[in-house]
Amino acid sequence: MTGRSGYTVGGDEIREESSWRYPLLIFFITLVLCVVVLYHYVGPDVDDLQGLTPKPTVSDDRTVITVGDVSFSVPANYTVYPRDRRPGEREALSLYASWPRMDGYTPARRADFVENRADAPRIDIVIEKRNLPLSEADRLELLYRPQAIEREGVPAAHDLTRFTFPAGTPTNPASGYVDKEMLLGTAEDGKQAILFCYKDTGDKIVPPDCYRQYELTEGVSVKYYFKRPYLPEWREIDTKVRRFVADLAGGQG
Repeated sequence: MTGRSGYTVGGDEIREESSWRYPLLIFFITLVLCVVVLYHYVGPDVDDLQGLTPKPTVSDDRTVITVGDVSFSVPANYTVYPRDRRPGEREALSLYASWPRMDGYTPARRADFVENRADAPRIDIVIEKRNLPLSEADRLELLYRPQAIEREGVPAAHDLTRFTFPAGTPTNPASGYVDKEMLLGTAEDGKQAILFCYKDTGDKIVPPDCYRQYELTEGVSVKYYFKRPYLPEWREIDTKVRRFVADLAGGQG
């Protein structure tokens, strides 16, 4: 049996098209559209394909990543993005660890790594090429102090000195630090540490972080973040983060 038949009228043959042709065409068009829509909603986007979507892993396989003039041997379960589980050079390397043991990701502590709770014991670490030639001490004297309300600061808890920044006016715009306070202290290595903490606005939408940025080498800086409830432990956090990064870099720093 064939899908079409023919007969003649006036010597010309007329062929009848199969009755299945158009339904099949509509079916395939619908199928293609369904695949496109499904891919749009559940398929990988550009960030997924480039490995830029945060995705924890339990693997502890090490990868050598080079940032600036430093190479780091990084266990996969400390990496935030899948792309950083492939060797090569990067402008920046994003890591995380759980406080206080500086452990990498495990399924038992999944919530600590993927949820942005106000008391999450996660420390985020960003290692990147230095964009500014100014050291931490230079930034304090040239950028931060001149804009602070209290030039010498005021004593605060946890062996820190607090600095605040003025709100803007129509004639004098606010600095980029108005939503933060600066805290100055002496780290365990004897160096001055500058911490910035976002003010707690009480809206609970974005839990306030504290962070410090320091120089690992002339070409690489390290910036780490932790939740504000852990501020009393800032000195221990600073020590363990610097030790952790130095170990990844083979003792450099």
